Amino acid sequence: MSLSKISLRPLRNTVLVFGLRSSSAARNLPPTAAKQLSSPAEVGFFSYTRNWSRDKKYDLSQAPQKGDTPKDFLLRRLGHAYEVYPLIFLTSLWVVLFTFACYWSFDKVEIWLDRSKDDAPWAWERIRDKYWKMNTIVFDLDGRTHKRLEIMEVLQDEMLEAAKKRGTRQ
Repeated sequence: MSLSKISLRPLRNTVLVFGLRSSSAARNLPPTAAKQLSSPAEVGFFSYTRNWSRDKKYDLSQAPQKGDTPKDFLLRRLGHAYEVYPLIFLTSLWVVLFTFACYWSFDKVEIWLDRSKDDAPWAWERIRDKYWKMNTIVFDLDGRTHKRLEIMEVLQDEMLEAAKKRGTRQ
């Protein structure tokens, strides 16, 4: 008799049932053991419990361990772990600078978030009265990029009228 004649269906069903049973939803933690170790005669802290932290069969939100989360891992020993201070400072500085750069970038004229109008935000009709007020570069301490340019305004007005005569603008 060859192995090809043997049906593997019962074995497959058994493996499937066992797999479903073991990978079902996380269960609550079991109660503490009825029989506990007796504390020694010495003075001090003594408490023995099983560490359920790495057992995936149980709901681990009920038994968190110190250092299980990244926040706890980095911040739980700040009182004496001074080598972590520069990491926290640099991470905080990076988050602040990244947020500022995103805000600054989205406040420029090149970003088109409001699509309710047909004209782009850089169209001269929309930007004529506010182009000098918008963000340009971060390090413009004396405001050189925030001045009105009357010569450019006249030129842009003439170009807009010529485009309307040609029919390329409405």
